[in-house]
Amino acid sequence: MRTHRGVLVLLVAALLLLGACGGDSDEPGDQASESGGRSFDQPFSDAEVYPVFVSSELTVGNNRFIIGLLDSNDAPVNNPDIEVSVDFFDLAKSDTDPATSSTFEFVESVPGQRGVYVGNVEFSAQGEWGAEVDLSGGGVDENLLASFEVRKESSTPSIGEAVPASETLTADDAKDLAEISTDDDPDPKFYELSVADALKESEPFVVAFATPKFCTSATCGPTLDIVKDASADYPQVNYLHVEPYTNLDDPDNLSPIKAVREWGLPSEPWVFVVDADGKLAAKYEGVLSADELRATLSELV
Repeated sequence: MRTHRGVLVLLVAALLLLGACGGDSDEPGDQASESGGRSFDQPFSDAEVYPVFVSSELTVGNNRFIIGLLDSNDAPVNNPDIEVSVDFFDLAKSDTDPATSSTFEFVESVPGQRGVYVGNVEFSAQGEWGAEVDLSGGGVDENLLASFEVRKESSTPSIGEAVPASETLTADDAKDLAEISTDDDPDPKFYELSVADALKESEPFVVAFATPKFCTSATCGPTLDIVKDASADYPQVNYLHVEPYTNLDDPDNLSPIKAVREWGLPSEPWVFVVDADGKLAAKYEGVLSADELRATLSELV
């Protein structure tokens, strides 16, 4: 199916395609370059399980870093018994002394089928960074090196920044919610306000950019369900579901809506939590846990 969806880097594409980066190595846990230093650009040719960095934007400051695991056949690994910890290196300074470290927690992305690992990581500088990923437990024992780029700024709104007052669709713009939502069980209160309306309310709100029907990663539906479940416990907060595409009745001609550009979305789904002053309090790409969302909402109400 060919569409205009290329503006969004889909989560499943990251999981299935990014694992082939790099050159050759006989010993993934002791990768070395020809110059004698450690190389963070080798493939994982001998690894039974290897990491894929799913996050589409990693920037200077605090990041919600997402890692997926693939097996030697490039198939997603769904094993919460595997423990993931990572040492991060600012390669402009050192490839042996980590600048920071983090332990990652397993979060189900598709219940019973797939999961990823999530950690909070602070990057002090832009440029090329390296990661030494340790995988242990669940019958896995790997120590692997990989590299990635840290950018100066994110394309999506930054924490503490005023969010765009996008004129997104509401129930008033359609005869039926099916015209503006691909959720198979839409909650009417998620379609009462546009983003611009929510900002005028001067109340905290959550906006989920997700397309349950067309989401290639299959995470949009579960992610939206988590937001819907949380909404019952935090009624003081407004909730919005925004389909990131137009032409929902014509799958071959899906096209990103204006708000996708205004919010700088590089992937789908995204969930943003906005405080009563219209400033971004939290953002979640791809997958979020109920605990993460509830902890953020508890701080706002």
